[in-house]
Amino acid sequence: MCINRLWALAALGLFACSSDPPPDSKIVSEAALVVSPLTQIENASLIAAGDGFALAGYDNVSGQVRWARISKDGVLSHETGFGLPAPVLGPYFAVAGKTEPVDQLITLALYASATVTNGYDLQAIVQDLDAEIPAPAVVLATLPTQTDPKTVRITAGTAKSGNMGFVAWGTKVQGIPIQYLLLGADASKLGQPGTAFGNATSAANPLWDCLAPTNGPTGLGFSIANFYPSVTEYTEWDTVEMDETGAQQPEMSYAILARVTDCRIVGTPTAAGGYDIAFENTPGIGVAFYYPPGPALDGGTADTGSVTTYNIAIPAGSFGSPLNAPHPAWAAPAGNDIAIGLSRLSGPEVTRFTYQAVPHGSTLFLRSANGDTGTVSAWVGPDLVYATYIDRVAASAGSTNILRYFAKIQAPVMTP
Repeated sequence: MCINRLWALAALGLFACSSDPPPDSKIVSEAALVVSPLTQIENASLIAAGDGFALAGYDNVSGQVRWARISKDGVLSHETGFGLPAPVLGPYFAVAGKTEPVDQLITLALYASATVTNGYDLQAIVQDLDAEIPAPAVVLATLPTQTDPKTVRITAGTAKSGNMGFVAWGTKVQGIPIQYLLLGADASKLGQPGTAFGNATSAANPLWDCLAPTNGPTGLGFSIANFYPSVTEYTEWDTVEMDETGAQQPEMSYAILARVTDCRIVGTPTAAGGYDIAFENTPGIGVAFYYPPGPALDGGTADTGSVTTYNIAIPAGSFGSPLNAPHPAWAAPAGNDIAIGLSRLSGPEVTRFTYQAVPHGSTLFLRSANGDTGTVSAWVGPDLVYATYIDRVAASAGSTNILRYFAKIQAPVMTP
């Protein structure tokens, strides 16, 4: 396995005012989805798969998983779902194709083990789109006795073909590698569990966190972050991706000279083989740019590429109250610029910066009736960004209606 370690160059981000809109940026379409149990779940996930998406979420109050297909034009299929007892961790979602892409939802969740005392089972519950009830749960892995669930991290994702998904899991214990499985129809295991980031989880390295899916070309990718106790202004963001045969691409390590806050880091590969990253740290929102290896240096020494970090592209203080502070929802390559989607209570925003972290135009605002929106779930495509979020709209007699918007945004983006 090849690991490229990319050492970073630090620079001070610049912030300035601009009255012009971000160049070539616009909201292509933005509409409220039909009101349903699914569209009112605050943290529903937009899962890129096949010719469109799946929208899936879990209502903690009713204990219901709800899901549906949704087209790139924001048209929902019929909605279905099932009851799910509250898990220890999760649920997390992937989709697979049984007779066609995106016709099954795979729900992943952690429960107390039925076979190992004080252990935990990672379960998969599969439901066909046309089925009223799910299939019986399948145990994919059992975590050993005395596992502390507070140290467990799980994530899941889906191939962009919509034919298979994956689940990755691990415990934040040095020396124990992160494992992953590719999952076909009916949550069938496509091969044996693979491992990733063995270096990051070895006893010689710091503890990791922030296990999450990434926006790579195949959809079968995930990342972690390493935090070095002795170097407070440093985060090593590690990513890996598989193809649909299970072949693992080289692991990449992006060395960012900032301490990422609460795992709020997003990134997207560029068409030129680089990577554009947005992250949150104590001063505000920062950006980082990975530049791929160039020609061999004098004497034949291989160039391993580099990362340039700007810790403060958007100062936290520029948004006033901490309650209105933004969180990065997506990062989209825009030529030599980066377009960042921000998730804010007052409403999602899109802002664009040059590769020197200089603002390029002003902010593009997405819809919000009263400035009371929820978490953004987004996917960066090769031509557009697709995003969904709820908006709490004041109604009569002090009540609140919840609407879910589905938006297509031109950033513009340029990805593989």
